[in-house]
Amino acid sequence: MNKVTGIKSVDFKITAFGYGVVNWNGPTTLTGDDGKTVDNHTLPKLRGYTNLTGKIKEETGYKYKKQATDIDFSQTPLYISQNCIRHHLFRDQAFDLHYAKDKNLTDVLASITGLIRGYVVPSSQCKRTSPLLLEDFIDQLGNGNFEQFGQAGERDSTSFFSKTTFGDTQYTAYGSISIEQLEFISLDKKFDRAAMIVKEGEGEKIAQVVQDFIKSLDPNREPKAVFHANYVRNGTIFEEGEAGILLDNTAIDILVQHTLNMIAELNIKQAKGYMYVDSIEVDYNDSNKMMRIKRSPDAINPTPESDYAVYFYAK
Repeated sequence: MNKVTGIKSVDFKITAFGYGVVNWNGPTTLTGDDGKTVDNHTLPKLRGYTNLTGKIKEETGYKYKKQATDIDFSQTPLYISQNCIRHHLFRDQAFDLHYAKDKNLTDVLASITGLIRGYVVPSSQCKRTSPLLLEDFIDQLGNGNFEQFGQAGERDSTSFFSKTTFGDTQYTAYGSISIEQLEFISLDKKFDRAAMIVKEGEGEKIAQVVQDFIKSLDPNREPKAVFHANYVRNGTIFEEGEAGILLDNTAIDILVQHTLNMIAELNIKQAKGYMYVDSIEVDYNDSNKMMRIKRSPDAINPTPESDYAVYFYAK
């Protein structure tokens, strides 16, 4: 069995700056100053936070709630969820999948959504697993504070509400692009992962459309997207494969560079706060240590020192 060699993933570390909260968690049940339960405090997303004190009223089983000020931001830091990040990263095509049907999946496949974000079409069960992994953006500064608000007009208990707000923020996040998931597009229902249903003789045309799209991202290079009726995963026993499209080294690199540029240019402005990516550090990872940039930053390859790994062959 031939061992897979080359760049297996492109891992990266992101540093971002901002101000305020861009990803709220919503109203949270807490305990007020008078000891009664209140539902008028809004919290941002805090990693590891629970609104329960851990104490239980024995006779009723009631679980006591924390107060709004009972937060240690060094232990439960502010974060922006990966779902929020992915929504804004692919915002241009955020709603296109509402209109995706069998007849126009070629356009979906030959797009950033089809090649990087991934998709599922429930009506046909066609799907494409995203090669892009993103972790949550974790704040490093902990500049949170309690704010009390009051609505204009008649003042009573219902007109007051409060929020946990933030000042300056600095986020650290990690991510990875899987070369195996990026380089191969299944067009076969055999293993239940067809990106779209194709008829006899359509594979080559779809591969050409995908190739043309990738070339449009970098017109100075010559990417290749090749269709074959039986691509086999390296290392399989019976060499049972599936019809699909395999991207060559140039096509993979164009998509990797485009994805990294999208991340480097990411900014979010919403909910009276903002965030923007300031820098991105890249590791062209040819080892078996997933996300080594997080645990062994001295061992990373900031530039590619080999070709991207090839996991499939035509049989």
